[in-house]
Amino acid sequence: MRNSWKLGALVVGLAAGVWMSIDVRSVEDAAPDVASEAADRPTGRVLIDLDDDTSASERDAIEGLIHDAIAPFDWPEGDEAMGELLSDPAELYAVEAPASEIRDVLVALRGAEDVEAVEVEREWSIPSGSFASVENAADGETARGPFRPNDPYYKHQWHLDQIQMPQAWLRNRGEGVVVAVIDTGVSYRNGGRFKQAPDLAATRFVPGYDFVENDNTPDDEHGHGTHVAGTVAQSTNNNLGVAGVAPEAAIMPIRVLDRRGAGAWGGVAAGIRWAADNGADVINLSLGGSTRSSAISNAIAHAHRKGVVVVAAAGNTGRGRVQYPGADRFAIGVGAVRFDESLSFYSSYGRNLDVVAPGGDLRVDQNADGLPDGVLQNTILRGNPARHDYLAFQGTSMAAPHVAGVAALIRASGVQDPAAVERILQETAKDKRDRHRYGAGLIQADAALRAATRDLGATRGAAGFAFAALILIGLRRRENLVPTLAATGVVSGAATALPWSWIGLAAPVAPLAWLGSLGGFGLLALFVLPVGLVGLFYGKRSLRPWIAGACFGVAGFAAVEALVPTLALGGAFVGPVLVGAAVLAAVLGRQVLSR
Repeated sequence: MRNSWKLGALVVGLAAGVWMSIDVRSVEDAAPDVASEAADRPTGRVLIDLDDDTSASERDAIEGLIHDAIAPFDWPEGDEAMGELLSDPAELYAVEAPASEIRDVLVALRGAEDVEAVEVEREWSIPSGSFASVENAADGETARGPFRPNDPYYKHQWHLDQIQMPQAWLRNRGEGVVVAVIDTGVSYRNGGRFKQAPDLAATRFVPGYDFVENDNTPDDEHGHGTHVAGTVAQSTNNNLGVAGVAPEAAIMPIRVLDRRGAGAWGGVAAGIRWAADNGADVINLSLGGSTRSSAISNAIAHAHRKGVVVVAAAGNTGRGRVQYPGADRFAIGVGAVRFDESLSFYSSYGRNLDVVAPGGDLRVDQNADGLPDGVLQNTILRGNPARHDYLAFQGTSMAAPHVAGVAALIRASGVQDPAAVERILQETAKDKRDRHRYGAGLIQADAALRAATRDLGATRGAAGFAFAALILIGLRRRENLVPTLAATGVVSGAATALPWSWIGLAAPVAPLAWLGSLGGFGLLALFVLPVGLVGLFYGKRSLRPWIAGACFGVAGFAAVEALVPTLALGGAFVGPVLVGAAVLAAVLGRQVLSR
């Protein structure tokens, strides 16, 4: 009877774990909030987004539909009927059809097999009100905090103190993470009439692309993109200028907006797809409009599936509706606050707002530092890409890269699943008690990193130790406790819970966190690892406590990952597989100790 009770409790516990592991990975499909299209200027083209695996014969059929829809106008047949290819991997095309035939093209292709989206292309731009600036910041002492960058203008960067950057920098500075700045380009190099922004000289860049000029030199002719890139990863502690949120992250410059700060939907969608397919871990979109683009939403969904965190500005309308792409379900929509943490007068808000971050208010000087309270970074002077200064901008465009930078820090700590990054940002945000206007609240970098490392490490370690303790007690084993528990703690990631920042070191990444980079193979490794250890070393009696401890560590890691996803391992049913891996590892550990 007693054993039946134990078996029943075990079955119930496993069933609950499986159900919770599925539920936590379920995606809520929110209905699109389509606004008036009047504000976003049409380009005169039709965007056609095909399935990525469309075959040549299927494309021929679509080409025929386009040709017939535009008749009796003379229109080419074959591949030329598709118009301009904007993205080969995305199968994204732009057709500049006669104005009188655009509706016919839409009717012909909507609902057609292999057509994911077809729409009239429009322009998005930098949210209005982002360009006001304050030049020539004065020298002064650096700001207070556990880590004090020696950048002389840091005292004016109230916005970095507001999100706990001095504390967060002791934990992590974004090493190994790539942030794509999809914007007006970046002053990242010296070449021809373009000069690198002086305070980006120590910032690492990876290759990007220019979807305005269609070349591989995404130079900034406006200044907005360089300012955004500076907030993400400005060279920091270099005795020059200002600091950035994730100074050891790399910037991938993607130009989709022209010198006016405007760009067509097709370029934005192609830029997102290019960044996701070429190694970006985080994407920042400080641009947008009032109209939803299906092609851009498809690109964002593709990035999300590839494990990329997408961050977007909420817009500067000052009204209760978040603009696109900030309102997209797979984007983190960011509103703006000023120095006193109240919502900035221009910031959009509403039900699709996720978090807020510093965006500034150039009308006031609430921190009494002698400058209006904008977000200060090094960028080009408008109209002259060879000249730079330290300019203070305001806008949700400035708020978004603070979130992108903190997302990069979280990624560098080992959390790879974009939904997990968003969850950590929201759960650790400073609650402003008005979700309609502030979302989950004001992001807090140190609290987010603590949750991503110390708190998560403690949870994984506790789970591993619980498996070990239950089995040791059940077996009535007291010998070899130290090696068993030591191996459990190391493998589960409990070491990340130690306060490494107290001695000036960054928290280590959990040993098994690298499995997330393997996708489905990472899941397989959670089965292979304990089986392999037992198979290879079971015959060595002295190693058995260590082998058992490693198995319990895998069990703890897998069990927590099933319920608190952090790695980009797949869809909803990854949870039950992880529960199975945890059970297998625990059983193997028990078998090792029972002999």
